[in-house]
Amino acid sequence: MERGGFGQTFFFPAEVLGLTFKTPKGRVVRAGGVVVKNVQGYDLVRPFVGSFGLLGKVLEVVFRLRPGQASVFLKRPFTGEFPELTPHPRYLFAPLGQVLADFLPPFPELRHRVRLYPGADPALLPKGLEGLVTWQEAKGFDPKLLDYLREAGVLQEEVAFKEGRRVLIPLEKRHPDPLLNAVLQVLWTLGQAESLAALARAAGVGVGRVKRLLAEGDIGYGTPREPSPAGEPLKPLFLPERPERLNGGRLGERMRFLAGLVAKGSHLVLFPEVSLLERFLRHFPQARPYHGGLSREVREALFRQPGGLIFATYGGLLLPFTPDSLVVVEEGSESYKLPSGTRAFVPPLAELRARLLGVPLTYLSLVPAVEVLEKPGLAFPVPKPRVLLLDLRKEKGYPLVGRAWALLRQVEEKGRQALVLSPRLGYSALLLCADCGYKPTCPNCALPLRYHKGGRGELVCHQCGHREPPPVLCPECGSPLLEPKGPGLEWLQEELRGRLSLPVYRYSKEGKDDLGPLLKGEPGVVVGTTAFLRGPVLPELALVLLPYADGFLYDSDFRAAERYHRLLWALTELRPGRRPLLVLQTYTPDHPAHQALLEGSVEVFPWREKALREALDYPPKVRMVKLEVAHRKEERALEEAYGLLSALKGVAREGEVLGPAPAPVPRVKGMYIFHLLLKGSTERLWELLSRLDRRRFKLDPDPHRFVGLLED
Repeated sequence: MERGGFGQTFFFPAEVLGLTFKTPKGRVVRAGGVVVKNVQGYDLVRPFVGSFGLLGKVLEVVFRLRPGQASVFLKRPFTGEFPELTPHPRYLFAPLGQVLADFLPPFPELRHRVRLYPGADPALLPKGLEGLVTWQEAKGFDPKLLDYLREAGVLQEEVAFKEGRRVLIPLEKRHPDPLLNAVLQVLWTLGQAESLAALARAAGVGVGRVKRLLAEGDIGYGTPREPSPAGEPLKPLFLPERPERLNGGRLGERMRFLAGLVAKGSHLVLFPEVSLLERFLRHFPQARPYHGGLSREVREALFRQPGGLIFATYGGLLLPFTPDSLVVVEEGSESYKLPSGTRAFVPPLAELRARLLGVPLTYLSLVPAVEVLEKPGLAFPVPKPRVLLLDLRKEKGYPLVGRAWALLRQVEEKGRQALVLSPRLGYSALLLCADCGYKPTCPNCALPLRYHKGGRGELVCHQCGHREPPPVLCPECGSPLLEPKGPGLEWLQEELRGRLSLPVYRYSKEGKDDLGPLLKGEPGVVVGTTAFLRGPVLPELALVLLPYADGFLYDSDFRAAERYHRLLWALTELRPGRRPLLVLQTYTPDHPAHQALLEGSVEVFPWREKALREALDYPPKVRMVKLEVAHRKEERALEEAYGLLSALKGVAREGEVLGPAPAPVPRVKGMYIFHLLLKGSTERLWELLSRLDRRRFKLDPDPHRFVGLLED
């Protein structure tokens, strides 16, 4: 027997004759019977040994017992449950299968073949199974008829994971034969080779020598390795005690603190986005990446043998190993929020996971999230940002004021680089009739249509995708004075190209120009969205300009100000080593987020936000879940929402339920949306939700956005 994590006892794969299990996506797979054949070492049972039940839920096991083993095995009856993971679905108010589906990699594709056992009489085959005299894919046959053959002991089965791409990799450092050693060293230089012939060509030898290396075990087939980003390892900064949070400092300093935290042993470091993970990875050559951008084979290989230093996005949270510590980088990032499935917010789950494993956890970020402020930690001083606030109530010019143009011309004269950040895509937020106030709106959503000027022009809804040509005259009064209002990315691009001689580039999620000249240090201006924060670092960036900073601030949820404050600080780090001038055109220069930036403190604003939320009984003082009710008929949606409220009467206490109320955008994709917000501890929320029919609403635990429909 083998000893697994958390004190579990497992049998060796050789003792298990067969099993039936359910994958996280609900597929029931049966492997085994009287005869189980494992192909090329791909034993389907083996991954389940010590996997904490993460590959699927075992429904039935057929095993071989030796004398004396029965009493050992029966001391712990098999229940099919996973107590190690129970807190996660409970915290998310979701079934375990959904948690597994969200956090596990795609289950490896299976090859399941069956045939009549050699030597058995083909006359035993029922009608429809005559083809089983040779190997056949099991998927095409009636499962009940296959069970009949299993019970009769005449069905031979072959179950294996389908192999992905395999490459040649070096296994030994040197070979005593100089000629063969030369080939081996070529493979070490390449890292991997696609085939025997490819390695032979690279080494300038015949395939025979490569085959000899393979036969002698100096090289072998393995999973393709992803290229590691180039970069220099950092000198670690060690602390006398491990803090629960680390904030402030420069980016390079935070990386060095991380290097100190993970200097020895196995560690799991979680990142909100692949771009940030790869930025750190350049300075941690010993780290193993794990994220959705990697091939299935690479992720599967790490999942089977986790350990060492692992840099992962959210999917790494349930890797089946016990690290010496967990680190969560930029714990306040909205990218940790899953848009569908359990809709989990990952950082609190990481804390729960660390507690279950009995290992320390550290939050590492420039700006602390409100939720982790009270944890003991260290806040290091940050270089005071260079900030200029331009009051739109006093300054003249549109969409850019005079002083903003003057700064852009300085960038032009000195041959430097600038970033102009827009909160909007398209040319303008809307078209507005100057005579009657009419504005074109989406037929499916309660939103004005965005104007895109490219080509012949187009009105677009950014929620449902509806498109229509812009009217020549106002449909209400016939006026030709339909004017664009609220500058977007295209409008700013047009203005800059008209008044500057610098090249102007576009950078957004929807479209990215080639920034190659800028990366070489050539002058230019980038007009982009917040997607640029996940983009390349401009070496000569001198100016970051937000023409309408308030567009990032005014959002329909209680976390908007915290999100805006985090964005401002992130902009100050766009060029490590020398901070650019941050210019904000705003109607609210006295906003606390702006004042905290001027003071140069990363903690002042989060503490203020925390006090405000506690006064309102908002997170993190309590937890919150959002119930979304949507229907194509408004009266039906409202009726369903009030039905939920009625079900909570007599159970919910004062202040535990907010609403129902229309969503900030009350109609999206033809659906009328109403929200109820429940507040309380996890246990209290469980109690309230137990009174409701979960089929009547969608649940969003720890909501971060309130606009739009929740994804399925």
